[in-house]
Amino acid sequence: MNYGLIAAVLVWAAVVGLMAYHLEDSPWRWVFVVLSAMGIATVGGIIKIRKYVDGLPRTSEQKNR
Repeated sequence: MNYGLIAAVLVWAAVVGLMAYHLEDSPWRWVFVVLSAMGIATVGGIIKIRKYVDGLPRTSEQKNR
């Protein structure tokens, strides 16, 4: 699952951001901006969790594989 999830979330956030950009006088514009920002925050969370899991010590069973 290398970086496919991160790429998918970034593409989704970009599409939602473009939709927000084109909704000029709509009350939904700021909702889409927040959704796009939350998508970027999700990517940050995924990266932070991934670094944490990579930093955990490995058990002897995992070392043998």
